[in-house]
Amino acid sequence: MYKKLTFLLIVLLYVGCNNQNDEKNNSLNDIEITIARVQKEILPDSRDAIFEWQILHQKNSLILKGKTNQLFLKQQFVEKLQMLNINFIDSIKLLPIDIFKDKKLICRVSVANLRAKPKHSSELVTQVLMGTPVDVYEEENGFYRVRTPENYYAWVDKAAMQMLTKNELAEYLKLQKIITIRHCGKIYEKPSQENVVSDFVLNNVFVLLKKGEDYSHIRLPDGRTAYIHNDEYITIKTFEEKIKSLKPQQVVQNAMVYKGIPYLWGGTSTKGLDCSGFTKDLLAQAGYLLPRDASQQVKIGKPIPLKDDFTHLQTGDLLFFGRVEKGIEKITHVAVNIENGKMIHASGSVKIESLNPNSPLYNEDRKKTLLQIRRVLGHYPQNFSKIFY
Repeated sequence: MYKKLTFLLIVLLYVGCNNQNDEKNNSLNDIEITIARVQKEILPDSRDAIFEWQILHQKNSLILKGKTNQLFLKQQFVEKLQMLNINFIDSIKLLPIDIFKDKKLICRVSVANLRAKPKHSSELVTQVLMGTPVDVYEEENGFYRVRTPENYYAWVDKAAMQMLTKNELAEYLKLQKIITIRHCGKIYEKPSQENVVSDFVLNNVFVLLKKGEDYSHIRLPDGRTAYIHNDEYITIKTFEEKIKSLKPQQVVQNAMVYKGIPYLWGGTSTKGLDCSGFTKDLLAQAGYLLPRDASQQVKIGKPIPLKDDFTHLQTGDLLFFGRVEKGIEKITHVAVNIENGKMIHASGSVKIESLNPNSPLYNEDRKKTLLQIRRVLGHYPQNFSKIFY
């Protein structure tokens, strides 16, 4: 009898402890759900800022750990949680960390791969090109967390970047720059095609030291010097003069040179492109610094109505595709309009297809999923070159 009573007491104690643990876990789950909802309210698109948090439970206290690069987000976050009577110890840190508060980075390789997490096996999400300055926030596992000029956050291998103080960057930005106009090429140790220093891709930027008869002496962001053929670049000043009078037909002519470049998820360079990476790199030649993703690009420029035919479209208009879920559009693809329903886009490779059923290049799936059209040319600031001075 004594053994039975002892066993029953143990069972009751075990059940009671489990119930208490379940109640605690349920309470924490409810708090986490509430906190996630508040975060979504103040930061609807998580790509717009760094904002990470986690809840720790220590000695009957809730500790809210995390990091953000936006002070106003932290202030709103804390205030809203306090209004909801969620008691916690605030341990959210502001970025950048102290050692990076007076620092900037410049890409020192032709194309740097940026990843979702600080490791080489992580998803490729975007790229930055030689000469592009970026903000730096923290480092981990041999990677820097950065923000690109179009406000995209990701992690980049430290070896691909050159670190400068803000004063050093200010001096760098004053120097005369050139921008490459070929899709790929080499720069050399001497004014001849020998002893390669680096490769380059379209839209790489260098400091011009001296223009020669056939080759120009240039400097890379990491201080190395080299020579580039004069046919492979123009100065930033010349670039800005050209884009003032650039016609939509010229944009499409530039697009045609991309034909055959392979599709690369996360690619934004002529080494490989995804759909929005193609439009981003292409429109940079026209002076436009586009947002990174198709779902962001669809928010800029002038909206153009959808009609049964394509006569109202302008060469160079951006065509956006996707699906509708619960009444909400999900943009998943972007292409560039040519004429009469013909378009060029990165899908498998950069190629031409058509939305016109009478065309031999007709793509029925794309026609069915066309959701929006935007006119960027002439309806968005031409700020691309301004990031280099």
